[in-house]
Amino acid sequence: MTSAWFGNPKAPGRSRPGRAQSAELAFRLHALLGGTPAYLEMSGGSPPSSTADFDDWVARWLLNPASAMFREGSLLLREESSISDPTSYAATLAALSAGNRRRSEIASALGRPSSALGHLLSGLRDIGLIDQVDDALREKRSMYRIAEPVVRFHQLLIQRHEPELVIGRAGRVWAGSADTVAGKIYGPHFEDLAREWCFEHADPETVGGVAARVRPTEIACREHRQGHEIDIVVTESPSFSAERITAIGEAKGTNTAMNVPHLQRLEHLRGLLPAAKVGPLPKLLLFGRSGFTERLRRAADARVDVELVDLDRLYTGS
Repeated sequence: MTSAWFGNPKAPGRSRPGRAQSAELAFRLHALLGGTPAYLEMSGGSPPSSTADFDDWVARWLLNPASAMFREGSLLLREESSISDPTSYAATLAALSAGNRRRSEIASALGRPSSALGHLLSGLRDIGLIDQVDDALREKRSMYRIAEPVVRFHQLLIQRHEPELVIGRAGRVWAGSADTVAGKIYGPHFEDLAREWCFEHADPETVGGVAARVRPTEIACREHRQGHEIDIVVTESPSFSAERITAIGEAKGTNTAMNVPHLQRLEHLRGLLPAAKVGPLPKLLLFGRSGFTERLRRAADARVDVELVDLDRLYTGS
């Protein structure tokens, strides 16, 4: 269940933050807390009035041991009667929150064999705390993502810094966690929202067809002798025809505007796609939380196969 108060993107015309600052504020709130309506009252009853007030609001309502939100991220797991070993499940959530998305990565972080993770991952999926995301190009290769942002926030900030937070150092903890928040929270969340937008809200003209599935993948590259991650692979399933790729995309949730090299990288990756899975020239989608340089905008304006999606379009356009 989602709420516009926490910035969940809606279909065009239903939720319009309007200005860039409003979209940025909505994104930050949704990245930290998700869209559970009850969290409004648990966070003081109202959001910060602007991005300028955001840091103080986080310290006052999310990192304050006296706030109702302080332990919410741990209670979601511990209150589940079906979870018999909360410690092991919490460790799995911690590994996921730290950026370990593949089963092998999670197993390595936990010091367990991959075969021993089945019940932990399925248990967390059953109670809605994580999602399994299939690979767009390879069967039986999945990644996992935190489905409840408040759990990720608890694992990365509250649990790790609780002694400091208890003695009133919320402002210092928040400021010192800027890299963690940017890389482990805002970045992955922006990718998730970009995939959601492509599937639920984007026009067929934007993504090159009717999106049947939107997934990430990793593709091998002989030139660079490594695999390249593709954040967004949009596929269409025409009647009586095989699934085909209609668009690929990259999503950057950083504070730096995307530039022409991002487009060039995406063009390179398009050339690596398996020919059997590609229809007409797949579109190239660039999602930039901090927008795009003028040079990139000019390059995109001159082409029909490139779409630029900033936060404002993510929240209000299709």
